[in-house]
Amino acid sequence: MTAIEGLDRAPEPPGARYWRRSLHDYAGLIGQGPGGREGGPREPERFTRHGSLPRYPLPSPPRTLGPLSRGLGESAGGRVVPTAALHSALLHYTCGVLRTEFGPTARWPYHRAVPSARCFAPVETYLWTPGHDGLPAGVYAYDPAHHTLVLLRAGDFRALLGAALGTDLDDAVGALLLSTVFWRTAFRYGAYAYRLCAQETGLVAGNALMVAGALGLRGQLRHQFLDGVLERLLGVARPEESVAAVLPLSAGRGEAVRQCSEAELSVPPGVGRPASPGPEAELSVLPPVGRPAPPATGVGALADLVELDAAARLTDTESFARLPYEEPPTAAPVPAGELADLLRRRTSGAPAFHPKPRPVPVEAVLDAVLPAFAPYASDAVPEGSAPPVTAHLWAVDLTGVENGLHEVTPHGLRHLGPARPMDLGLEAANIDYRTVNAVVFLSVPARPAQVTFGDRGFRVLHHEAGVVAQRLCVLSAGAGLAARIHNGYAAGPLARALRLPPGHEPVFQIALGTPGADERCLLPVPHWRAA
Repeated sequence: MTAIEGLDRAPEPPGARYWRRSLHDYAGLIGQGPGGREGGPREPERFTRHGSLPRYPLPSPPRTLGPLSRGLGESAGGRVVPTAALHSALLHYTCGVLRTEFGPTARWPYHRAVPSARCFAPVETYLWTPGHDGLPAGVYAYDPAHHTLVLLRAGDFRALLGAALGTDLDDAVGALLLSTVFWRTAFRYGAYAYRLCAQETGLVAGNALMVAGALGLRGQLRHQFLDGVLERLLGVARPEESVAAVLPLSAGRGEAVRQCSEAELSVPPGVGRPASPGPEAELSVLPPVGRPAPPATGVGALADLVELDAAARLTDTESFARLPYEEPPTAAPVPAGELADLLRRRTSGAPAFHPKPRPVPVEAVLDAVLPAFAPYASDAVPEGSAPPVTAHLWAVDLTGVENGLHEVTPHGLRHLGPARPMDLGLEAANIDYRTVNAVVFLSVPARPAQVTFGDRGFRVLHHEAGVVAQRLCVLSAGAGLAARIHNGYAAGPLARALRLPPGHEPVFQIALGTPGADERCLLPVPHWRAA
């Protein structure tokens, strides 16, 4: 039984239908798309054009950020104030271009700080700031191609953002807003792009939380907000672009942005809670953002994508909810490492993932897996809860542990038995499973999320799993391992092999191995400044 079967015999909601199609019939979903190819006439540009809007070039980012342990929750102490240098470091290492690719087979020239399906980079990053030296308060788009901020709206929008998020931002020193430009991925993958974009949004959000932490900021991942308000604030055009997540940032040891209380979240829709202070009315008096019209795309013809994106929208804060509290595992020690260095070393390996055969101690892999589950602030779960994500490890060429499938538990690995790729439903033709050291599978409570968040649950859980996945990829770099994310697996057989509870689904496959031969030449973008 899949995660959505048996919810009721009522008509299948768009979110439940997309859970089923994107995990259990992903080839069919892709096959219904336009099937574009890189270099073909349908390929969209990888960067957004901002026309003649005012631009504020950022200084060169620093070479270092700080220890990885700070990026995973260790307090940095002191207080941080917004500056151009802070925004330069935050944005470059969150979503900037870190490497460029050269060589006769170079097809994906721009490599960001996070894994991206074929380097399409559909996630756009916006910044709200109260202003600082030479930068007016306002809302900006980040232009990673030129490491520049582009002013969309000048003014103090703290109260409006807070109303859209259902909280106050009195202690916030800024916020990142993430959106997805669907056609960058959908021109090739069709409506399946919704899943790829949701995964990548989670990866970028997880990276932003790490980078912000290393810089002395406290971030919170917020999945729930008034979509229409933020879309009009940023001037995005639906269905081509959709706001996906918001990360308010607070300074130093100060309190993080307040989460809604349990009492607030338990109020039934339409009962008892006062209405929002009217952010729509405030926006109605603002002129349109002078962004260039987006190029024509085929997104509107992708019914599954457009239907789910529309069904996931929130129009009132009474709809906000969260999953139950889960006791976090005992804090795992974070390996030593400098975060900026690890982000530059993080790699998905060569296009054909054929790792160099080399046994690796299981401790090296667990050093990458266990710290990735450290709690972080998210409106999807109560404060201090473990992420709503579980992990399994398929040990292929590890020392110190029996080969086969293991469940990662708070008390260590629990061996489930031997396994072969065919037993796990693995279908990635460009991964050589004979030479990987291990494969990590991340799973989520799909059915409970559909009940709790409705049609927004699909993207909420892919974001949450993406946070863990990005942490794991960065931690793997410290162990000298490449980490390849790949969705080539049959979800039904894999869920059975993992012995997942009913209603849970595997959403990430991450192959780990020692980087092998690579015909590409990847060069760092050389515009660092001294720390």
